[in-house]
Amino acid sequence: MSTQLGTYCQQFDATLRPVLEPFDRALQAIDAAVAATPGKGLRSPLADTRHHLLALCDKVSEQQAYVLIFGPLKSGKSTLMNAIAAAYVSEVSSLPAYPCLVFVSAGKQREYVVTTYEGKKRTFTNARELHDHIDGAHRELARAIRQAEERGASFDPQEHFPAAIRRVDVRVPDSQLEATGAVLVDTPGLYTRMRFGYDRMTRDFRNAAACAIFVVKSDTLFLEQVFAEFQQLLDLFSRIFLVVNVDSQKRDVSPDGKLVPSLEQSQPEAVLRAFEHLAMSAPLQKAASEGRVRMYPVDLLHAASGVLRKAPADQVPASFRAFQTDLANYLASSEYMAAFLRDSLQRGRGLLDETGAAANGPEVVRLRSRIVELDEQIRFLDREQQRVQEAVKRDWSAAFARCQKETDAEIERSARDAGAKLLRTLGASIDTWFLSSHSLEWLVQGQWNPLVRDYRDDVLAAGRRVFDTQLGQTDAGLELDDDTASLFHRAGIDARIVRARGLAALGALQWPTAAAVPVDVAAIPIKKGVLDVVAFRSLDRVRERLLGPANKPDVKIPGKEKAARLGEPGRLHLHQCVTQYRGELAPQTVAVLRRFFGADLAAATGKAVVAELEAYAPRLAEKRATLQQERDRLAAVATPIAALAAATLDVKAKLESLGRGFDLAVGTQAPAKDPVLEPQPRREPPARDERSAKTRDGRRVEKTG
Repeated sequence: MSTQLGTYCQQFDATLRPVLEPFDRALQAIDAAVAATPGKGLRSPLADTRHHLLALCDKVSEQQAYVLIFGPLKSGKSTLMNAIAAAYVSEVSSLPAYPCLVFVSAGKQREYVVTTYEGKKRTFTNARELHDHIDGAHRELARAIRQAEERGASFDPQEHFPAAIRRVDVRVPDSQLEATGAVLVDTPGLYTRMRFGYDRMTRDFRNAAACAIFVVKSDTLFLEQVFAEFQQLLDLFSRIFLVVNVDSQKRDVSPDGKLVPSLEQSQPEAVLRAFEHLAMSAPLQKAASEGRVRMYPVDLLHAASGVLRKAPADQVPASFRAFQTDLANYLASSEYMAAFLRDSLQRGRGLLDETGAAANGPEVVRLRSRIVELDEQIRFLDREQQRVQEAVKRDWSAAFARCQKETDAEIERSARDAGAKLLRTLGASIDTWFLSSHSLEWLVQGQWNPLVRDYRDDVLAAGRRVFDTQLGQTDAGLELDDDTASLFHRAGIDARIVRARGLAALGALQWPTAAAVPVDVAAIPIKKGVLDVVAFRSLDRVRERLLGPANKPDVKIPGKEKAARLGEPGRLHLHQCVTQYRGELAPQTVAVLRRFFGADLAAATGKAVVAELEAYAPRLAEKRATLQQERDRLAAVATPIAALAAATLDVKAKLESLGRGFDLAVGTQAPAKDPVLEPQPRREPPARDERSAKTRDGRRVEKTG
């Protein structure tokens, strides 16, 4: 069996320990993550589970038998540990009510290793230095607990004060522990004020500890509160040794006033029987009847003194020797070996299940969901960047078809209506000119050209009115498909603004020709007078004397002379000039304005759109980079957690396979033992005339000679 157990322990450790590496990577990733990162809250439970896994691996690999010692403060736990170890360990087993576990095991030299919840270790070789350190840590812990209480939080050292001491490992040379391989685990007193996380501290030993020892003084044996939490021990351990610390020097007063040995001294087993029949709870009675709880009345001071002095066996209380023998036999029994295999497998599976639950819990689901969300956003931004690139290269002229058609129609209508008005106004100005003494230059420059400019302005204003009407529409008159409209919306592009910018970019309209009615002065018909004929003046000469130079006909002409020299032929000629110009002016004006409000405006607006899209592209790239950084940051946490989850499943499967391979050993059960071990007194009762003997169940039977 021992060979099989050794083989099992090697295989168990080789199977389970590799999962610690993905644990470390996951914890390192969580530590490196910023505070708001989903999954950050896993740090505490994962670190706690890793601690338990490491403890389990160490326990199994070293084939250690953990023996937990419980009991109220000042019940004699320290004294019992001295007696079991056959070495003085009281200087560490009575720390100043600090809520941590103390592991006492065999070692080559005496040393003390303090481990905090954050995993930091510090080694001491001097007990006084250890106590000074514990004392300072105790004050810091008390302050952290008060702060948590003030915030209304339930204190958890893993979360609120990771610098708190989690355990103290004590290595003791030249002790009995080396022979048994046992590790004594001293627990804080059940009634210490700072017994936070008591369940957390004993959690290492669920389905992992060999047994527990509960120490209680005989004076408090019948106090109900002493056993208030004993049910927890029954749930945790398959074997509990109940050691009742009796005082062999205790005296009572007899009826005649003499000091006589107390019942506790003379018949300690009677005290236990009274406790069994009068005060023992039903669960405790049931456990005792099943052999899971065994009781021993022991004078611990006497026992520890004898063991430490290496006194002969007969000077050590028999009850302690019985307890010591039963404890050693249990730790060496096939029952314990079977429990060791079964419980370590169960504990390993439980821790792996906890790891898997944490690695797939709400925190990780939220983390993974955020990564999926970021992946979707990044893919969208990639497509958006592609859409922007395509839009930048796009021919935008088709988008202006509708507004171009509306603008052209209005320009043509305005040009037509304003043209008819212009023709009438120009004709009327000719008649007015013939009645006046104004020069031809006054007519052309002073009357006609302003009218032509007004005409152009009127038609231009008509085009602008159409533009303003279109600008008041949501789409600014542009024909955009749904995808493009959505792209504009996401890019923050307002079609109205970009069209307005496009028009502003064109600046003032530059007309290709001056706003002037062309008049060929040399072609104006002129009548010669008598003097012109006598003087042999040519028509050109007469025309120049009448009108002025051809390039500046600024000579004032009286109305009568205009009628005499120009007459109806001159009037008709001027009307023909106006009519011909008006016929050319309308299509020319329409063409210029159609190009201005059409191709030119479309090109300028397209440039404005491209500029907006090009400004949108860097924002997309920046946002994508930000999301990618967040995604990488979250993946740096999610990836090792996923690897831990996968490793957990793999190791669990291997552990199940290992368990099936050791089914025989795991299923081995020790034969049932007597329900309750009869407590052994420290000394025999006073000699009497009658000889006495004990039955197997411990009741005395008087025999006469």
